Amino acid sequence: MEVAMSECLIELREAGVQVSGKELLGGVNLCVTQGEHLAVIGPNGAGKSTLVKLLLGMHKASAGTVQIGGRDVASYPRRELARMIGYVPQLLAAEVPYTVREFVEMGRYAHGDRDAKAVDEAMELVEVSEFSERVVATLSGGERQRVCIAAALAQEAPLLLLDEPLAHLDPGQRIEVQRVLRGVREEVTLIAVTHDLGWMQRDFEHVLALQAGGVKFDGGVRDLMAGEVLGELFGSAVMDQLGRRLV
Repeated sequence: MEVAMSECLIELREAGVQVSGKELLGGVNLCVTQGEHLAVIGPNGAGKSTLVKLLLGMHKASAGTVQIGGRDVASYPRRELARMIGYVPQLLAAEVPYTVREFVEMGRYAHGDRDAKAVDEAMELVEVSEFSERVVATLSGGERQRVCIAAALAQEAPLLLLDEPLAHLDPGQRIEVQRVLRGVREEVTLIAVTHDLGWMQRDFEHVLALQAGGVKFDGGVRDLMAGEVLGELFGSAVMDQLGRRLV
C-alpha cells in the first residue's frame, strides 16, 4: 500500500529481527497512517508475534528501521512508549486479583496519574462500567478482554495493538469483543493480529499478510480477496469457505 512516508504513524523500512542467529522477520516495509485499521494475518510461524514484539520494543531490529511517530522505537523509554501504544494480549489472565476499575486505572501508568475522567470514559466506551467493582478474576473471558481493552484505551495512546484478541474466546465472546472494537474505530489507529479472516473482511481496510518471516501481501482487503494470496497462505479450502465475498 503506497503512502507517503511522512504520513506514517508507524513506519518500517527493510526491518528484520534475528534471534540466536535465526531470522524471524526480514525485509519488512510497512506504513500505517493515523486512524487506519490494519489486520496482520498469516500461518503459524509467519512472524506475526515477532512483529508485535518489534513494535513494543521487546525485540530490537537487527536490520532496517522501525519508527513510531517519526521516532525510532528503540529510543523510547518504556513509559513514553506506553503513551504511544496501548497493548491488548491474547487473553488477560483469569487470576488477576484487582477490581475492574483498579485494573483500568493501571492503564494510566504511562501518565503517572489515575485520571478519573479518562478511566470512566474508557470503561463506558467498552461497556464495563456496570461491573467496575467486581474482581477481574470473576469475569468471563469476553468480559476480561473488554476490561483489557478499556485499560489500553485509558492510556490515551494514538495506537491500539492487539495480539490475537479473539484466540481463546467462544463464538459469543468473539462477537462481543468485535462489537466493542467496532465502537472504538474512530478513537484510535488499530493493528490486530488475527486468524479470524471473517473479522478481517468485516472490520479492516488494510491487510498485512506474513509468510516465513516476510511480507506476502500488503494492501486492501478487496485486493486480497480478489487474488490468490489467501489460498497460497492457508490452502484452497479457505477460499472456498470465504467464497471470495466480503461479508
